[in-house]
Amino acid sequence: MQVKCTICGGTSDLTKAHKDYPKLAKNTNYTYICERCSIQVQAEMQKHQLFRKK
Repeated sequence: MQVKCTICGGTSDLTKAHKDYPKLAKNTNYTYICERCSIQVQAEMQKHQLFRKK
């Protein structure tokens, strides 16, 4: 199954072994975020939290 990342717009091929496959198979409106964008968002949030603590 090919899916499109909500953030970057890149497409990925998901196999049945992927953790998000069952959710995407049941609901086509499921928001998919690729691993690269997920790591970027996580890093930005950590940076933001460090800034707020100071």
